[in-house]
Amino acid sequence: MKQKTEILLCESFIELLKKYPFPKITIQMIASRSGVNRQTFYYHFDNVYDLMGRAFEYEFIKKVSFDEHLPWNQCMKLLLRWMKDNRVIIKNIISNVDGYYLREAIYPIIERCMAQAYESNVFALDEGERMDEEFIQKFMTLGITQYTLEWIVNNYKETEADIVDHIFLILKRMYG
Repeated sequence: MKQKTEILLCESFIELLKKYPFPKITIQMIASRSGVNRQTFYYHFDNVYDLMGRAFEYEFIKKVSFDEHLPWNQCMKLLLRWMKDNRVIIKNIISNVDGYYLREAIYPIIERCMAQAYESNVFALDEGERMDEEFIQKFMTLGITQYTLEWIVNNYKETEADIVDHIFLILKRMYG
């Protein structure tokens, strides 16, 4: 039951983002559209920003049939395509919310996609470098997240394939 309610709240939030500016969306609107009360909303989420992160992850996984075994480059292309296809929602948030919140919402999705690259032997580290692996993964994921936000702000000028190719080139140069 808990998961079903969270899904309803996520879906309602996404639908509202398509119709209303982010600042006009209230917890009451989300709860009413989901058929629950405000207390139920707060049982599942701390605030609307908490919901935003979960809603993006849910929508991405649902819409693209995300598979944990998908190669990182395909996952990133799907994510970038999803963001471009949902530009109304993304632009609504960028226009009305501090960039920090959108970064917090998409970082875990990018982290999931990039986990394939970090965990594969394609970019294996020497034994002495393993201590720095976590730092490198966080650094790269933050960089990719920020670059993705810039890509959105600049109206999706590069293709999804070009961005993934650039990421691959960077990883290849870093790890040899």
